Amino acid sequence: MSDDELHRIRMQKMQEILNKKKQAEQRSQRVELPIDNKMDQILAVLLAPNANQYLSIIKQRNYELFTKIRQKIFPPKIMPELDLLLQYLRQGMIRRGVISLIEIQQIERQILGIGSSITIKKQGQDAKTLSNFLKDEED
Repeated sequence: MSDDELHRIRMQKMQEILNKKKQAEQRSQRVELPIDNKMDQILAVLLAPNANQYLSIIKQRNYELFTKIRQKIFPPKIMPELDLLLQYLRQGMIRRGVISLIEIQQIERQILGIGSSITIKKQGQDAKTLSNFLKDEED
């Protein structure tokens, strides 16, 4: 073998090694985000700023409640479409702040089983629910 052939073979080997290295880097960059991270990224965009803060406080205090709220926002039908939602997010096709604080609080109350009630308190009297107050007014 001549020097030219050896040099050519070495260059081919080096090129193959470089190509393999590039492919390995590209594969490592394409690492899939866990589902939780995907949902958190989407939530960060969908939630209004105050709703996002409120949900993060819930996450710190009661993680189980946080996961139930997140499951309510992302039902099983949507789970296969998370990648598509992320793609839309990156393209700016999703409106920001769509879910308000009140909606998060409603979901929380629904999960905890807290019903809505209106109470009325007059000076010198005990607090009454609206229905009891109206019944007393009729009498």
